[in-house]
Formats: sequence, C-alpha cells, structure tokens
Amino acid sequence: MGKQRLSLFDIFNYAALTIFCLSILYPFVYLINMSLSTSAGLYSRDFALFLWPEGFTLEAYRKFLSMNYVYSGYGSTIFRTVAGTVLSLIVMSGAAYALSKKYLPHLKIYTTIFVITMFFGGGLIPSYLLMRNLGLLDNVWILVLGPMVNAFYLLIIRNFFMSIPEELEESARLDGAGDIKIFTHVIIPLSLPVIATIGLWQAVNHWNAWFDSLIYINSMDKHVISVHIRRLVIEQNAAMNDQLINSLGSVQKKDMPAPESIRAAAIMVTIIPILCVYPFIQRFFVRGVMVGAVKG
Repeated sequence: MGKQRLSLFDIFNYAALTIFCLSILYPFVYLINMSLSTSAGLYSRDFALFLWPEGFTLEAYRKFLSMNYVYSGYGSTIFRTVAGTVLSLIVMSGAAYALSKKYLPHLKIYTTIFVITMFFGGGLIPSYLLMRNLGLLDNVWILVLGPMVNAFYLLIIRNFFMSIPEELEESARLDGAGDIKIFTHVIIPLSLPVIATIGLWQAVNHWNAWFDSLIYINSMDKHVISVHIRRLVIEQNAAMNDQLINSLGSVQKKDMPAPESIRAAAIMVTIIPILCVYPFIQRFFVRGVMVGAVKG
C-alpha cells in the first residue's frame, strides 16, 4: 500500500490550525518575555515581534509578589474558587437531579423559572440592595453565594442525568436504595465527566471574576487578586509605578523592570495557577464532550 498523500484540503486545514494555535500561544509568549525583560532592553526594542526577553531579570515578579494585598488577594481568590465551585456543584447537581425526573410535580413550572433567569435578571441596584439587606456586604461569602447557581450549567447537568438509563435507578431501588443513595452512589459516579466539565467552567469563572468583589467588598484585604491587578494594569496609576521602581534599592537602573514588565508579571502569576488545573480535568472534559456527542 502506497503512502497516502495529503490533499489540498488537508494542507489548508493543517495550515489554518497552525496559525490558530500560534495566535493563541503568542500572547503568553509575549507576556512571559515582557515580564522577564529589563527596562533598558524593553525600551531599546526596534521590532514588533517579542520572541525572547530583552535582557533578563526576575525583579518584576519579585516586586509584584512584594506588593501589599497580593497574598490576601490570592487567599480570597482561592477561597471563592474552591468553596464557590464545590457549593455550586452540590446545589446545581441536586437541583438538576430533581428536574430530570418526569414525575416531579409541576416540573414544567420549575424548569421555566430556571430558564427565565437565563434571559432576565434583577439588575445591579436591586442585587446590591438585596445583598445589603442580607448583611453580606464586605463579606467574602458574598463572592461564593452570589454566583452559586448558573441556570445554563444546571440545565446541562440535568440533560446529562436524563441520558442515564432509568433501569439503573430501578435496579438500585429493588436493592433497597433511596433517592439520596441512588444520587450519590449511582448518578454522581456515572456523571463525573459532566460534573468535572461544569466544575472547571465554574472554577475559571470564579478565578477570573472581579466585578462583584469591586462592587460588594469595601476592605482592601478582602478583595480578590484580579481587583488589585486591575488597579495595576488598567488604571495604570503613575504613583504606584514610581513607587515600585524607586523601591528596587540595590538593583542597578539598567536591570530594573519597566512598569509594563511588572504588569505582565502580575498577569502571568494570576494565569499560571488556573492553567495548572487543566491537565487534571482534561480526561474528564474529553469524555464529557464525547458522551454528549454520541448521545446528542
């Protein structure tokens, strides 16, 4: 059998996918190189592409990690990501299991109520007043309880539960299992792909969220890390940049990081932790996609 030749269509697909991958990877390469560059090297560049560091220094990372509220910000972010994801999965899985049962009284009404929340919300001011009346302002638990239920994710889990054969539950009932035991020992183990996928999406949402912290939290030591990075990256406070540069002490001026390098280091330090989660979730994510594709 002769060697199979690539068609023009295959060559076009490979080229398009290569360009697409490079377009995704280059921003990370750009940020890494900028965060490792010295100010002298960064400002002496005379070309657009940024493929390697101009000079080399770790001072940008050192200065960012020495800033006030960085570690408390990471603590708040980790707390809301872990607690928020776990509680969301527990609540949404329980609600999805109930909605997946055709014998649930008023099933269509309950489903309609969840679907309506996907299209209509109370608005920022009513939400703020509600949180204030609940006594959750300036409380880190507001970052967990506020976005705990996502109707779209809940319906995805419900549809997955509905695809599980009912015979498995009937067999468990014949063995004397109740609803809770069936849910924890039969449904959940069979639904790990969709649970892991939704958990990953929810964790990423919590890790990247900053607006609710900015609105509801007043204490600086309770803000998530994204709020502090927003102050550094978006607001571009000149006084903050001058303070960072002037506090470098014994570091020679030519080796000092530029304000852009410090902002790039801040972004990289924030991105890396959530990227480390993907390799552990990937196998469940792929299985969830494959099961959804096969079962429709």
